[in-house]
Amino acid sequence: MLRKHLLRPSLLSLLPAVAGHASHSLADVWAGLPRLGLRARLNGFGRWLAAGYRRYRQRRALLALSDAMLKDIGISRADAWHEAGKSWWQD
Repeated sequence: MLRKHLLRPSLLSLLPAVAGHASHSLADVWAGLPRLGLRARLNGFGRWLAAGYRRYRQRRALLALSDAMLKDIGISRADAWHEAGKSWWQD
């Protein structure tokens, strides 16, 4: 016998426009969840926050790279500072 939670579709399958794109705004994520319950909405909100925190950490890690490392990946120190200056919720 299948359990009830195994029958529910995943959150991402219900959001084809948002699936795989953690960089969408909270409004995009929230608007894509009109028929889902509070738990699913909170789950989506948590994923959005986690994606923002990952972007924040990655941008800070760019600043820790040496100029030679930045050159290897094809960006300048100015590009790294520009990217690191973005807010955590921005693409």
